[in-house]
Amino acid sequence: MLEHGHLTCACPDLSAFELISLSNQVLFIGLFAVVAWRALRQPTRANLDTTLLFGGIAGAVGVSRVGTWLGYSGEPGLTALSLVLLNAVPFAMLRLVDDFRGTPRWVQYGGAAAFAFVSVLAVSSFAVMAELVELVTIGFFVAVGGYAAVAFATESRRRRGITRRRMTAVAAGAGFFIAAIVAVFIGALFPTLAEFLGLAAQVAALAAVLAFFLGFAPPAWIRRAWREPDLRGFLERSAHLAGVADDRAAITQLEAAASSAFGASGASVGIADGDRRVLRYLTADGAWVEYPDDAFIAGRAFSRQRRTVAADAEAMDPEHAETYRAAGAHTIIAAPISTDERRIGVLSVYADRAPTFVEDDLWLLELLANQAAVLLEARTLTLASSALRAREEAARLKEEFLSAAAHDLRTPLTVVLGQSELLERRIARDPAAPADAAGVGRIVREARRLRDLVSELLDAQRLEQGGAVVELNPADLCQIVDAVRDRHLGQGSPIEVSRPDRPLVGSFDRPRIEQVIENLVENAIKYGSSSPEIVVENVDGEARIAVVDHGIGIPKGERDRIFERFFRASNVQNITDTGLGLGLYICRRIVDEHGGRIWHEPTPGGGSTFVVALPIETAGGDADQEEPAAAGSWSSPVRKGAVADA
Repeated sequence: MLEHGHLTCACPDLSAFELISLSNQVLFIGLFAVVAWRALRQPTRANLDTTLLFGGIAGAVGVSRVGTWLGYSGEPGLTALSLVLLNAVPFAMLRLVDDFRGTPRWVQYGGAAAFAFVSVLAVSSFAVMAELVELVTIGFFVAVGGYAAVAFATESRRRRGITRRRMTAVAAGAGFFIAAIVAVFIGALFPTLAEFLGLAAQVAALAAVLAFFLGFAPPAWIRRAWREPDLRGFLERSAHLAGVADDRAAITQLEAAASSAFGASGASVGIADGDRRVLRYLTADGAWVEYPDDAFIAGRAFSRQRRTVAADAEAMDPEHAETYRAAGAHTIIAAPISTDERRIGVLSVYADRAPTFVEDDLWLLELLANQAAVLLEARTLTLASSALRAREEAARLKEEFLSAAAHDLRTPLTVVLGQSELLERRIARDPAAPADAAGVGRIVREARRLRDLVSELLDAQRLEQGGAVVELNPADLCQIVDAVRDRHLGQGSPIEVSRPDRPLVGSFDRPRIEQVIENLVENAIKYGSSSPEIVVENVDGEARIAVVDHGIGIPKGERDRIFERFFRASNVQNITDTGLGLGLYICRRIVDEHGGRIWHEPTPGGGSTFVVALPIETAGGDADQEEPAAAGSWSSPVRKGAVADA
C-alpha cells in the first residue's frame, strides 16, 4: 500500500514476507554485480543493456534500503526516484529485444519516449498525484515490458539449441517481473487486496530473478546440461559421415549439425587444398568456390591455427563486409580443423546477433572442430585406401572420436547430475519451495541419459580391448526378466512375459545380463509397432530368452552385420533416436563373456526376434526341461501366435 508517499506492502506473515523480499533483493543485487562485471570485461551493447536492466532493479532496492536506514522511507522524492529506476527495466528489456532479434526503429524511439515521459511524471507529480502516476506506470510496464516478453517468447520459438533455452528463460523472467510490479501497484491502489498481492508479487519476483539468472548468466554446469542434447545430436548426425561417398553431402551434413549444436544462423566448413594455399567452400547451390586460405575471418583462424572471435564481422573484416551482410553473419566464431599431421580446414559458426554466443561456446567449437577433424580424416582414409584397409582405419578413427567424446562429456556430466539430484532431493523434501521441479527433472533425466551413453561407449572400448567386465554370481534369470518388466511397467510401457514357474539359476553378472535384456527391450520398443514380448524357456540345460517385436524388422542383406560396432540398419535412418550402433555389439560381447550365444530371427508377420542362450545349473530329471533344440534356433509355447514358428 502507499504510506506517506512510499510504496510498501502489507502481509499477514511479516517474517516470511520479509525473508522472501530480502532474498529477492539480495539475488537481484548479486545478479547485477555479475552482469556488471561481465560488461566491464566485454563492453558490448547487449552486456551494457543487461547491466541497465538489473542496475535499475538494484538501484531501486538500494534507494529503498538507504531511505529506510536514514529514516526517510516515506519521502515522496525517494519513492519517485525508485519509480524512475524501475521504469528503466522495461526500457532495458526493449533494448535487449533489439540486441537479440532486432526491432523497428519507431518501437525503440517510442519506448524511449515513454520511458522519459513516465520518469518525468513520477519526479514532478508523484507527491500530488500518486494514483495517476501509479496507473501510468502500470500501463508503461504492461505495454513496453509486455511487448518485450512476447517478443522474447516469439523469438525463442524460432531459435534452436541453447539460444532457445536462454531466450525462453528471459521471456519467462520478463513476464514474472512485470506481473510482480503490476501486482504491487494494484495492491497500492486497492488496499483490501494488498496482503494477497504483496505476497504474490514477491513470489513472482523470486521466479523472475531465477529465470533472469538462467537467461542472462547461467552457470557453466547448466549451460553444459542445456548443450547436451545438441552435442548428442551432433555426434549422432556426424558419426556416419566417414562412410558418405559424396564430399558435398558430407560437408552439408557437418555444417547443419554444427549450426544446430549452437542454435546459430548457420555454419561453414572450409577444406584446405594441399599446397595451393586455398580453402574450398560449398555454396548454397552445391558448387565449390575457392578463396585464399587467409581470406575471411575463417581464413584467419586457419592460417593462425587458433580460434578467432569476431563480435562485429563487418568491422573486423571490412573487405568482405558485403559477404557477411548477405549471409546474416554479424558475429562469427571460427576454429581450425586439424590433426597432428596436417591442416584439414576450418569450421566457422555465425549468427545475426552477437548475444547468440556465450563465453564457453569457444570450448564447444574447438571440441566440434576436433571431432570434425577425426571425421574428415576418416573419410580421406576410407576413400583413398583399399576397401579392407579403409574399413579398419575408419573403425580406429571412429573409436578415437567416440573415446574423446566420452572423456570430454564425463566431467560436465558429473557436475550436472550431482547438482540436479541435489535440487531434486530438495524439491522432494519441500514441494512448496519456489523451484522449477519440471526443469530439474528434465536436467536429471537428460544427465542420466548422457551418463548411459558414456557408459555404453566406455563399455564398448573395454570389451574391444579384452577387459574383463563381468563378475559371476548365482542369479535367477526369471527374476532378472521380472525386474526389467516391472521397470518398464512403471514407465508406462507394458511387456508381456512368459516364463517357467521354476527358477533358472546360473552364474551370471546380474547387472550385465539385465543390461542385455534392457537393451533388447528398448530396441523392440524403439523399432517395434506394439508392446514387445519376452519368452523365457529351459531348453536342454540352457536358458533361452527371446525378445519379440512386430516392428520394422531388419533387411535380409544386413542381418549378418547387426552385431558389429557402429552398424545401424539402413531402414532406421529416419528414426529420431537411433543411437550409435553399439547396443547389440555390447550385448553380444556380454553374452560371449558368459559362455552363451545371441542371434536374430525374423518374427513371422514382420519384426525381429532376438534370442539369448545362457548356460544354467540343472538338476537331473527336471520335469519342466524341454526337448533338445538345434543350435541357433529356439522353440516356445504358442503365445498368441507371435513366435510359434520363429
